[in-house]
Amino acid sequence: MGIEIITEPPRSAMVVTPHPDDAEGGCGATMAKWITEGGTDITVLMCTNGDKGTGDKDMAPDVLAGIREKEQQDASAYLGVSNVVFLRHPDGTLEDSLQFRCEVVREIRRYKPEVVFCIDPFRVASHTHRDHRMSGQVALDAAFSYAWSHLHFPEQITEEGLETHQVKEAFLWGTEAADVYIDVEGYLEAKATSLSLHASQMRLRTPADRLERIERGCARQGEEAGLMYAEGFRRVKFNIGSLDWKLLNT
Repeated sequence: MGIEIITEPPRSAMVVTPHPDDAEGGCGATMAKWITEGGTDITVLMCTNGDKGTGDKDMAPDVLAGIREKEQQDASAYLGVSNVVFLRHPDGTLEDSLQFRCEVVREIRRYKPEVVFCIDPFRVASHTHRDHRMSGQVALDAAFSYAWSHLHFPEQITEEGLETHQVKEAFLWGTEAADVYIDVEGYLEAKATSLSLHASQMRLRTPADRLERIERGCARQGEEAGLMYAEGFRRVKFNIGSLDWKLLNT
């Protein structure tokens, strides 16, 4: 299967991210480009409060959670993100549970994204944080199996006034098998600055070092697509139609 360069921004997108700063690291340049050039309405769905993201033994988890929530608000505002939703699960506690799926489905129905971004939960050659895997898996299941059906979480429709919604596709970052790329030349500084606003997590590098590291990473991904700089993703299309319905009921 060949690769594709995505050139048309969607009207709306949702970034389902496990911890504060993961969204900017995974697709920050794409968010900046789509918002600036396409006016894409982007919602960041923050799954945890990041309360364990420190090596400082004197830092209380609740204090850190408050700091990181403010940092996420600042980073999202800098990029021009329309909405930030905080689920506030404690760091390290995400599970592939009915409750967590319900929460993600609720926000998909509320904001109606055409595209969902999340971390690729499936890896072969490497491992990743459990919260990363859980957030990615639940985001995919919420979009594919739940959000479009009125029979799943019907109280969101009858009691909360929401409507069902079918997401068109998902773009998975942190993947080992990227097949779509977005040209992000001109948006690396925005990505670097948005990451720098997560100051509690960014103490080991200077802003200049951070930008240089982002340039190397995006150049490496760009080379795979014949571009100067790119962010790469694995695309999952949600083709829920008559054929899928027949297959589900045979």
